[in-house]
Amino acid sequence: MGTVIAALIGGLFAAYKVGNDQGAAGVPPRTVTVMSTAPGANSPAGSAPLTSLAPTSGVPAQVRIAALSGIDVDASDPQPVNADGANGDIDLYFDGQLSANRSAIFRYSGTEKEAAVGCRNAVADDRLAVGGPFLVVWVGDQFCVRTSQGKVSWISCNDIKHGGPPSGYIVLNYRLFS
Repeated sequence: MGTVIAALIGGLFAAYKVGNDQGAAGVPPRTVTVMSTAPGANSPAGSAPLTSLAPTSGVPAQVRIAALSGIDVDASDPQPVNADGANGDIDLYFDGQLSANRSAIFRYSGTEKEAAVGCRNAVADDRLAVGGPFLVVWVGDQFCVRTSQGKVSWISCNDIKHGGPPSGYIVLNYRLFS
């Protein structure tokens, strides 16, 4: 009888633990603003300060873009707006496919932590994403983007609903590098 009670208590504890772990994964990322200071006088001459490779946010931000909408990644808090394509200040546009301003979207296959350097290299080498400026994107796909202001950004598809143009949505995690 004691063995049965111990097994039941162990099973309840395991179910509670799994439920808590799964619930924690669904918590959306939070936005943290990081302020940097100018490099000190002891910096080697000609070397770039470390903050030039640091993301402007300590964690990725997230944005949901409905079909026929776009965002200006350079904005301090990018909000989707109705648009007719990726042009002007609109860096990313979704119409069932993802497109970027000036076709400046590049495939990326490193870790999020390595994106500060990896995306700079991808953008510098102009390794355009396979499929051209209009991409069918799947959850987990990662890209580097050159923004309308010439900055570098990392994006990752967190969720997508391909409803066919002009329906559906895409949820992107992103970081803008200064």
